[in-house]
Amino acid sequence: MQSPSLVLLSNQQALQRSMDIVANNVANASTTGFKREGIEFDTLVSHAAQGETTDFVVDRATYRDASVGPIQTTGNPLDVAIQGQGYFSVRAADGTTKYTRAGSFQLDPLGQIITQSGLPVLGDGGQPITIPDTATSINIASDGDVTAKTDNGTSLSELGKIAVVKFGNEQALKAEGAGLYSTSQVSAPAEDSSVMEGALEQSNVQPITEMTQMIKIMRTYEQTSNLIGQENTRLTDAIDKLSKTSA
Repeated sequence: MQSPSLVLLSNQQALQRSMDIVANNVANASTTGFKREGIEFDTLVSHAAQGETTDFVVDRATYRDASVGPIQTTGNPLDVAIQGQGYFSVRAADGTTKYTRAGSFQLDPLGQIITQSGLPVLGDGGQPITIPDTATSINIASDGDVTAKTDNGTSLSELGKIAVVKFGNEQALKAEGAGLYSTSQVSAPAEDSSVMEGALEQSNVQPITEMTQMIKIMRTYEQTSNLIGQENTRLTDAIDKLSKTSA
């Protein structure tokens, strides 16, 4: 296969990768705390012969848009939104620590604060936070401190502090699905951020922008397919004419 067709195929592969990412963004436009992703492409220069170069499209990297999504008030005392950068720490089923921006929490039968998928939310000491059966009027302060009235409402007890952490290289966090991220980096307290009780951070995906990008990718892919077809026809015609040329 000649260089023009290879270049066009490399462009198609890049477009397919772009479509996968845009489609995932659209699918998660309503996912709590979801961060849209993008992709960057580069040019790979191939020196096929002396004085000749061919530029191929290559997938250089994907990136995550870490901007804070819109905050929606819910009134649920166990819904918590991070204002600023940072992540909640949760304990995964395998015992490792994962991180999430999705603050839609609830209580399990043991009174532990857990995520919607049942993972314990960790306090700043690395342990789950437990709410006693007798607790009422649960309150989560802007610094993550969890308090509630206990002893039939006669005293206010401090029950723990929800940890909000950050990392030196946020782009290095690996998406694990279900709004979870993993990393080998050492976390640090996100001191410049705060939390809002009774609210959730929405996805920062802008559906109209993503749908527009999807249409653009589809049209470009179709144009590239047409060019590949034309190039194949040109090569076929050239081979046919050469085969009929008399020596």
